[in-house]
This record gives sequence, structure tokens and C-alpha cells, in this order.
Amino acid sequence: MGRKLSDERKEEIYQDAYEVIEQNLETLDLKPYSANIISLRLASVARKLGKSKADDLIKEFGLEQHGWKIGG
Repeated sequence: MGRKLSDERKEEIYQDAYEVIEQNLETLDLKPYSANIISLRLASVARKLGKSKADDLIKEFGLEQHGWKIGG
């Protein structure tokens, strides 16, 4: 098992994901890879910080209306 992440590092991971999702959401219907980037970032957050944190991002950005599922 890996080492524990500091609270500061967890916040960095979350903030980075937030910014990447925000940027790619703007081009979701314009650039075909935007959905892949968002999915990869959500998967990374779920793996590193837990599924609930990824779900928080899905809720915050309203990604359910674009096909992402809470708890999925």
C-alpha cells in the first residue's frame, strides 16, 4: 500500500481536477477528447481521494446531465 497523502496534497489533487474539468466542460461538445479527459480526471480523484470526492465534482459541475453518474 502507498503512503498517505497529506491534506495539502489532497487539496492540490482536487483543485487540479477541478480546473481541468472546468476547462474541458467548456469544450465538451466541441472537442471529442474533452469527455475522455474529464473521465480520466474523475477516475484519478476516485482512486486517490475516494469515490465521494469524485461524486462531489460530478455534482458541482452538473455532469449528470452529460452522462456521468454519481456512485458509478
